[in-house]
Amino acid sequence: MAAAVSTLSFILLVMLPGDLALKVAMARYGEDLADEQAAAYVRREEGLDRPLWFRYGVWIKDTVTFNLGRSLVTGNSVADDIRFHFGMTTRLAVCSMILSLFLAAPWGIFAGLRPGSYTDLASVIVSGCLVSIPSFVLGAVLIILFAVKLRWVPAAGFMQASNLILPSMTLALGLAAVSSRVIRTATVEVKGSFFITFARLKGLSAYRVFYAHGVRNAAIPVVTFLGLQLAHLLDGIVVLENLFDWPGIGNLLIQAIVARDLPIIQGTTLVIGLMYVTVNAVTDMICLWLDPRQGTGK
Repeated sequence: MAAAVSTLSFILLVMLPGDLALKVAMARYGEDLADEQAAAYVRREEGLDRPLWFRYGVWIKDTVTFNLGRSLVTGNSVADDIRFHFGMTTRLAVCSMILSLFLAAPWGIFAGLRPGSYTDLASVIVSGCLVSIPSFVLGAVLIILFAVKLRWVPAAGFMQASNLILPSMTLALGLAAVSSRVIRTATVEVKGSFFITFARLKGLSAYRVFYAHGVRNAAIPVVTFLGLQLAHLLDGIVVLENLFDWPGIGNLLIQAIVARDLPIIQGTTLVIGLMYVTVNAVTDMICLWLDPRQGTGK
């Protein structure tokens, strides 16, 4: 998989217009000092004048051996840069997921226990409105309201813990709008299951039956969906990272693509690919723990 992701990245980079060495020189020395001489120096120093097949072989070898190397622009260790930026994206993603669960879980369960009611209808309307609003628009509205007008929190940055509030809230509202509908659907399905009806016929209260037996079964599709959401978040919320000046992995990848910083691009795509595999594997294990019957094929 790593080789496939790396190959696709290499092909896309080769297809990008412009002189690769000149782009790197502009990012390294600045546009005023980036002339043909600087581009020629970068081309020789970084081996960009070698045949395409040779560069591809080196690219694949470095990918397979996890040799991330150093940035063509800054000279910093790619592993160190990715560790910092991926850590910042992880911090933002985890905070957003936790906040979204606090919002979506009671929201979805309450609507699912009363399908067709005014509460359910209001939930559909609110979630539909939140989903239809682009994340950057919602983020801009929150910045104007809480940072500019009320001045409760900073508008952007990453040096303080309070810098997490607005981007996390922006992501959490969008995630909760979708997650609440998944939770609501799972709640309705579990509520109508035979084992719930059987437990109620035994005289158990609706509250005890649902929270003792229904929650675990309803959690399976929710966990699967949340795993996909987490993978998407860790992939890098590029627009929001730029809006809130948050130095995440998506922000790093965009800067590397603009500068044609090949080692950074190689490292980030490799980490993102491995991240998807890891999140999916963990999600499958959690679902298997919630419902061991999945492992027997029954």
